[in-house]
Amino acid sequence: MMKRALYILTLLIVACTQPGYPDVDNPQQGGSADDRKIIDYIDQRLSQEYYWLDEVVEKSGRFNRNLKWENYLDSSLAMLTTNTDDGYINSKGQRVFYSYIRKAASSTRATVSGFGIGLHYTIAVIDPENKHYGFVVEKVYPDSPAERAGVLRGDVITMIGNSYINPDNYATRFTSIENNTASRLELKLRRQSEDVTLDIELTKAPYSETPVVHHEVIEVDNQKIGYLVYTSFVGEYDEELLNAIRELKAEGATDLVLDLRCNSGGSVLSAVKLSSALVPVEYEGEVLCHLERNKSNAVVTKQADYLIENSGQILNLERLCVICSGYTASASELVVMGLRGLDFPVMLIGSVTEGKNCGMDVTTRTIANTTVEFAPITFMCFNAKGYGDWGEGIVPDVDLTTEENEYGVCDKNYPLPRTTWGDYQHDIALATALAKLTGKSLSAPATRSLGTAIEASNLSLPREIEGIRVY
Repeated sequence: MMKRALYILTLLIVACTQPGYPDVDNPQQGGSADDRKIIDYIDQRLSQEYYWLDEVVEKSGRFNRNLKWENYLDSSLAMLTTNTDDGYINSKGQRVFYSYIRKAASSTRATVSGFGIGLHYTIAVIDPENKHYGFVVEKVYPDSPAERAGVLRGDVITMIGNSYINPDNYATRFTSIENNTASRLELKLRRQSEDVTLDIELTKAPYSETPVVHHEVIEVDNQKIGYLVYTSFVGEYDEELLNAIRELKAEGATDLVLDLRCNSGGSVLSAVKLSSALVPVEYEGEVLCHLERNKSNAVVTKQADYLIENSGQILNLERLCVICSGYTASASELVVMGLRGLDFPVMLIGSVTEGKNCGMDVTTRTIANTTVEFAPITFMCFNAKGYGDWGEGIVPDVDLTTEENEYGVCDKNYPLPRTTWGDYQHDIALATALAKLTGKSLSAPATRSLGTAIEASNLSLPREIEGIRVY
């Protein structure tokens, strides 16, 4: 209800502050003939496939077709009132839609040229008095320039070249690293777990943005627990994902901590493959998820069930522990709720998830010499029990953002990265997950690290939600 209430409030504000849409008596100059061709494509899919297509058909005559095509989709969806599950209200009170249209990338599995660093979207405070900020490293891709130079997840970038990061330059500096717009970087890093300062030089080079970023077996009192960090459900990396699970099995893992705190979703087929690799054979053929489309959908007329397949082949778990956060969304949430719908025990550690219980059919088409990828919301997700109401997010069993949990620890800035993957001495989420699985108490270093951690500012940069996708 909170998402819906915030949306209605925002809609009222927008309605009171924006001019009316143009009509024959109020023409506006805008998009070109090529824009209108792409807009025609948007209109076609919205009226035939959008989950809330009934309201699209009702209101499409008022959509502003004089806009550039890049702006048309959001402008049109903002006029609807029934589509509250398509998106969220950001910290600035603005409506952000899950549905998108954009110029298509050449390939999903790409070898890119860059530094291999993914940054957390919250800006850290380094020096409040002088307004010096820091960027916190969230991902370091394997075999990238950053990894080869020794950069670790949890490192804080405090200077770029000889310049501090401040309110005037943080957005452009963030982009230069995140989007690899610079060719070379000189960085000063603070390593939180060791409280040391490092100077790093990076030069662009090719690397692969694999979502299977880390896996290992952690042994606690002779109990071998697999730890797998997976950051996006990308079908091209399914075999790499399954091989990582096989390696954990070969090393004797009998439990698993699946870290999805940075995973905003992706392919529903990849979600099924991951779930099937974890559960025993008794779940073979069970419905992991049901995708329901609008009954008037003119393109896909059948509802779809996705079944557990090839179960019992790898880990054969009796339970699963998942690390989550507000960035955990879509296909990640589908794994949790899908398995719970089969009465398979799933424990959640972290904070309330994003709450994306819908997904898209993704198409790519070349129109007017522009190749676009279009992903409108076309279906809602339900588990085997018919439950799909997690649009406000899934509440974790242990919420690390409040001290009102069984361990009495709290990190108000969670999931701001504190250390590298697998360092359960300083990672409160992993330490809590291990404690939950073993029945042991939290490690003292993990608890102490919360008191000396870098604080987050009230600034952040936009984040993308990948979504449950069907191609």
